Amino acid sequence: MKRISLYPLLLLILSGCDSDNPVTNDPRTSAPTETVTLAESVKQSLEVSYSNHAPQLDRTESLEGTDGDGNGVRDDIDLIISGTDVDETVKQALTQHAKSLQNEMKVDWDSLSEEESKAAMRQLSSDSISSKRCLMETLGSGFSKVTRTLKALTYNTKARTMHYLKGNNVANGMAFSVGGHDNACDLR
Repeated sequence: MKRISLYPLLLLILSGCDSDNPVTNDPRTSAPTETVTLAESVKQSLEVSYSNHAPQLDRTESLEGTDGDGNGVRDDIDLIISGTDVDETVKQALTQHAKSLQNEMKVDWDSLSEEESKAAMRQLSSDSISSKRCLMETLGSGFSKVTRTLKALTYNTKARTMHYLKGNNVANGMAFSVGGHDNACDLR
């Protein structure tokens, strides 16, 4: 039976250690930390604000919900946006996108003709593209995560989701222009 000595392997491993240069926790030599983008920070702030205001989230069967101040955004979503720890320009961009999402809840797809439905969808699409471009200009890369969060907050009931899907059905097969949205931010 042939024996293999582990001593040369152990010697090789130990020779790689340099006792004159001990390992330190010097921050200059440690691995770089992850950089959080503005969009990720805003998304996290929205989630924290949501967790603080979740009981107030409108879960009624009403498509539009309550908009007491008449700004075009449901009051519960306004509360979440105002509860974020971001500057006013970002809040205005978030509100603009929330308003574009909320506008779809005002369209009665069942009462419109096919042509009227398509015209309404073109307008909704134009508003949505403009508000997304504003978020992109305001937040930079990663803005789509924020749009998905706002969409989830807006279409938070079965009735609202089904209404959103009706709108998607109207948009099926349509082509939309994404250009011509200079000065996309409607920051009022």
